[in-house]
Amino acid sequence: MKRTILIVGMVGLLLGLTASAAAGPSSNTAVVAATNWLRAQQQLDGGFAGLGATSDAGSTADTAVAFAAAGIDPSLVLSGNHSTADFLAASVGAYGATTGGAAKLALAAVAAGLDPRRFGGVDLIPRLQSAYNAGSGLYDTQLYVDAYAVLALVGAGGPVPSAALDSLDHGQAADGGWAFTGSTLAGQSDTNTTAVVIQALVAAGRPHSTAIDAALGYLHAAQTSDGSFVYQIGAESPPVGDANSTALVIQAIVAAGEDPNSDAWGHAVDALRRFQNADGAFRYRDDTPGDNLLATAQAVPALLLEPFPIAPSAGFARATAEQRAMQPEPARAGCTYFAITGHNLCAGFQSYWNKFGGLAIYCYPLTEEFVENGVTVQYFERARFEWHPGTDPSHFDVLLGLVGDEVTAGRATQAPFVPTAAKAGCTFFAATGHNLCAGFAGYWNQFGGLAAYGMPISEEFQEKNPDTGQVYTVQYFERAR
Repeated sequence: MKRTILIVGMVGLLLGLTASAAAGPSSNTAVVAATNWLRAQQQLDGGFAGLGATSDAGSTADTAVAFAAAGIDPSLVLSGNHSTADFLAASVGAYGATTGGAAKLALAAVAAGLDPRRFGGVDLIPRLQSAYNAGSGLYDTQLYVDAYAVLALVGAGGPVPSAALDSLDHGQAADGGWAFTGSTLAGQSDTNTTAVVIQALVAAGRPHSTAIDAALGYLHAAQTSDGSFVYQIGAESPPVGDANSTALVIQAIVAAGEDPNSDAWGHAVDALRRFQNADGAFRYRDDTPGDNLLATAQAVPALLLEPFPIAPSAGFARATAEQRAMQPEPARAGCTYFAITGHNLCAGFQSYWNKFGGLAIYCYPLTEEFVENGVTVQYFERARFEWHPGTDPSHFDVLLGLVGDEVTAGRATQAPFVPTAAKAGCTFFAATGHNLCAGFAGYWNQFGGLAAYGMPISEEFQEKNPDTGQVYTVQYFERAR
């Protein structure tokens, strides 16, 4: 009887990888497009560039918060095997030495499910607390930074003195806004500082006050006819809104308990979406249409209606080496890149894959290379490659993992797996007590044999696919089904 043979990989059973898991849980298409664009900007050290070409801790902290708001663990956003969280932890010494840097790092750590008291070997909370000036009631004379410090302390569960909140109230100008510099002179207020202060006051336990009511009035006055917000009232005529200011104001409106996409707020969320470019990035303003990383990072939590501090999703910061290796990465020089799975195939694994079967036998890579149980490995849809230096140079020192053995552990007493006698017309493997017959034997001999699939560990039998309900005739081997 003619039989069509499908070699079904065991690796998917081991990893449980799905396309939806790689994309993140958000159903907001604007957010998915934005976070996908952000992923593509990650540098090999795990960070994201600021105004220059090199990775910048401030930009990376903003991006980490954006990923966390979208339900994407910053510890699993990787490039060159370095995650966004790794880069931030390595930046604690220099960037975290300032009040603003410590505050942003602490907020990013909290959002990523990491402990800001043990981040990169540093306790960021005493750094913030030591910046507090009891005389002024401020953590920093720049109110934008001061409000960030309050948000970071709240996010970390630390106490915020009542006097610190009183000082924020006292820094409010007559127009209802707050200025970055702390000035209360007319015309100095700005929407960004005002939005962050509102979030700080609400997070610290003052959700309803005359100060917030006045601040919301200032923000209303800063809204343009298209629903976006300017940085500073009166700075330009006619007024021109920008994505960064609009995003921060949306977060403040949400923190204050109001709907930013209501008629009362000029459908501000819709206005923010209009700043998104076709590639998923956000532009700063319409008159500067290029992709802007900071605008994109700040837009994500606003689109999700998430004010600061961002709380982590369940399961964050519990990444295993396998989970990290499963995350999509950009293409690497000298490697074969598979856009369909977002993974690279490099060095000896690349050479083995090309020479001994390629796509037809092993299919696409599901991970990057990583170390598992002391061995460098890479998972494919139909195999696990293992690098064992010096064992077999003719095969690039690559051995195939015994994934068939692993996924059938505990089935030895089931009838198909119990050793049997040799059958006429079949190849019998005395070492495992099983036969290889008919079409399976023909496939095994033609497409790799012992090296690719190992010895049979069961007889042929019928098995139902638990996902589809389809029944197949199958046979398990040491390295495949």
